[in-house]
Amino acid sequence: ELMFKKLLVGLSIVLSSAASAEIFEAWDFSAIEGDAQQNIALFDSAKVIQEKAGAHVEYWQHDVDGENVIAYVIRFKDLASWAKWKDNMSANEDWLNWSSKEWPKARPHLVASYAMNNLLNPEADVDLTEGMNVMYMSAWEASDDSNNMKLFASIQNSVKISEDFGISSQVYVNGPSGIFYIFNMGESFVDLTSKLEKRNTSKEWQEYWSNAQTQRAGQFVRQAWITRVANN
Repeated sequence: ELMFKKLLVGLSIVLSSAASAEIFEAWDFSAIEGDAQQNIALFDSAKVIQEKAGAHVEYWQHDVDGENVIAYVIRFKDLASWAKWKDNMSANEDWLNWSSKEWPKARPHLVASYAMNNLLNPEADVDLTEGMNVMYMSAWEASDDSNNMKLFASIQNSVKISEDFGISSQVYVNGPSGIFYIFNMGESFVDLTSKLEKRNTSKEWQEYWSNAQTQRAGQFVRQAWITRVANN
């Protein structure tokens, strides 16, 4: 229950800037007894209930502090959709039964829970990752002599260049400290890395990156390669 309350508090802060944009919740779990298939079995049973109630669910695998985790991601078109779904789930008998029976199995393996809202793409829908199987995520926060607006402007420039090279990109914000997450997406590792290489060696990117070093708006927080779990 405490984790659910923390997620709700974080979500209320995150959503204040973009109520009409796409939103996702993510629940990161370590492998149950070292067997990710046990996680998938639990996820599948939850997904049936939650999607029937109007959510869109995806599974992704990534690294958190050196630990490989499987993320259960729930997407919504906007704040209104999320709020309606939350109200419905609080009285959904199938979900309440699932929570009573299955959540005690999953909870000891919960690594983190968080929520983010889409900043740059108000037209994004819950299917924005369709056809995308690999993501490169980089997280940034404002440097000491900068602020979130300067960092956001710099991120907008970087995303524009990325998209010019065919890199599907989404930007999210998480938490009261204003950490920005850039997700560059591709169909495969080869697809994404080849596009990133072309971007990184381009004149446009070299100029942007040089300016970013001398007029520093943000500082690096962390990065991760994220892959879709195929059987969802």
